[in-house]
Amino acid sequence: MKYNLQLIKNKRKIISFSTFLILLSLLGILYSTFNTSYKKPINLGMDFVGGNELRIERVCEEECSNLSPDSVLENLRDISSNKNFINNIKLQFQNNNKLISIRTPYLSIEESNNLITNLDNIIGPLNYESKDSRLIGPKLGKRLLTNCVTSLLVSLFAISLYITIRFDKKYALFALLALFHDLLIVFGIFSWLGIILSVEVNSLFAVSLLTIAGYSVNDTVVIFDRIRENLKSKEEGYNETIQLSVNESFRRTTFTSITTLIPLLSIILFGSYSLFWFSLALSLGIIVGSYSSILLAPSLLLKD
Repeated sequence: MKYNLQLIKNKRKIISFSTFLILLSLLGILYSTFNTSYKKPINLGMDFVGGNELRIERVCEEECSNLSPDSVLENLRDISSNKNFINNIKLQFQNNNKLISIRTPYLSIEESNNLITNLDNIIGPLNYESKDSRLIGPKLGKRLLTNCVTSLLVSLFAISLYITIRFDKKYALFALLALFHDLLIVFGIFSWLGIILSVEVNSLFAVSLLTIAGYSVNDTVVIFDRIRENLKSKEEGYNETIQLSVNESFRRTTFTSITTLIPLLSIILFGSYSLFWFSLALSLGIIVGSYSSILLAPSLLLKD
């Protein structure tokens, strides 16, 4: 089966669409930095900022009733002597309102037990055997954030070096632009998710960015290799050869992406909540990376 992607005809539309996505991502990052309570480009989770996380299940006969986190926090504020402490609590209901996730500043064992007791009085009964808690100190969180940023920068440098050696300067430049395009858009999407849905990112998000970077570069290298090989024959014009090469690689690249997306979609639909955002980030990265490898990067190579 032959494909007929019209890159030459649609070059401006492709670049305009990518420019729109980049501007939208930058807008989310800037808004998150200057107009949110956490004042950061993205809403960092407990892995990076430290604190306590408590998880406990409700005891429900059939389906658990739908409760508003704000109303629960308001009730906690009414019966608590420390109003400022309640203001720093983040509470979420998960797994059809059965699982309660509570993130707080640092708590002693006594304070943690008092909080659970107050919750039991408000929305109980609770299954105390399901209680799970973890603590991350501020120094550990800061060190983890530094290590994640460092590993991302080192991997990007290594990828840049590899592409520069593998291709000439023009090919390397456009491959790197496509790579940063993919990472920026995924980062921007999660900035907006933090603004709209209060979604927090953890260490798995950094892992997803590293994976996306490798996946995106792999697809781009495959298509650029096909372009380079076809240009040696010089049977067609320059732009026509690039378009032909993309159509020849389209089936392989698309099928690879779909094969990778299938297990990720299964995790999103049926997996645990802890892997939901990680799988979503990877899925978005694969979709955006496939788009940039197939359409954006080759379009940048086209001559006007």
